[in-house]
Amino acid sequence: MAGLTCSAPCPPGQSVITRLMKGPTGMPTSGANEQRARQKIQTDIEPIAMRVPEACRYLGIGRSTLYVLIGEGEIEYIKLGSSTLVLTESLRSLVERRRKSVDQIDS
Repeated sequence: MAGLTCSAPCPPGQSVITRLMKGPTGMPTSGANEQRARQKIQTDIEPIAMRVPEACRYLGIGRSTLYVLIGEGEIEYIKLGSSTLVLTESLRSLVERRRKSVDQIDS
């Protein structure tokens, strides 16, 4: 491997960085990739609150629209230091309220 050096003598046939393993696609993967995948599974817990950019992506709306909804009291938020955190449950309930009003109009 060009550019890599060992601090101690390396046994022949062993990697300095990680041992390569075969992944589900048959392609070599490192142990670090498997560890990241396990961490991702463990961190798929939905947050209680999120910052404004994440809330915009979550709803698929722009920043100014989010602030209008906050100003109208449609979305709850908290201030933590200088950060504005939008409550995830508030975003879900907004969608449910808007969904119900559209369903009532269609009926």
